[in-house]
Amino acid sequence: MNKFLPNVWSICLLLIFGFLTIIGVIAQIASNPDLNSWTWRQIVMLVIGIVVYFSFSFLGFYYLIARMKMRGICWDEEGVYVDFSHHKIYWHEIEDIYCTNYPGVGKATVIATFTNSKKDIQKRLDKLKSPVSRYSFDIFWISVQKSKIMHEQLIYDFEQYKKSHMAVYHNGYFIQ
Repeated sequence: MNKFLPNVWSICLLLIFGFLTIIGVIAQIASNPDLNSWTWRQIVMLVIGIVVYFSFSFLGFYYLIARMKMRGICWDEEGVYVDFSHHKIYWHEIEDIYCTNYPGVGKATVIATFTNSKKDIQKRLDKLKSPVSRYSFDIFWISVQKSKIMHEQLIYDFEQYKKSHMAVYHNGYFIQ
């Protein structure tokens, strides 16, 4: 089982952008320390800068911790770990795996699940109390090392799984 860890360059870029954003926020505060004379635009830019800082930094540290703990995108005979927190989607819940291109973000491997598996998936992912509103999971190529190889191997292993379980795969649905 290959493990595809978070991309080192993505981690570095996220942490650098987060650091530069907080430097910009501090520079804005230092240039005009009298908060009474601030315009509403400066306050909005300050709030946006803080939100962007926490977004970049959170994602950068999330990837860094996942890399240090050796958590990656991987799969075994039971299913696919779809994120760096090791949330698992079982093979029999997967309808299709394909590649798509998101403008501004880049390519992603999309794991589409059957609609009748929504409740099972939501029970397993209920740790965060987040509802599963859609039936697909995206693995962004920018966040994974060797993403093209990961995508090709994942599709190959999914096709092998479908061939070996062809007796229970009927009319686009897995029969359990």
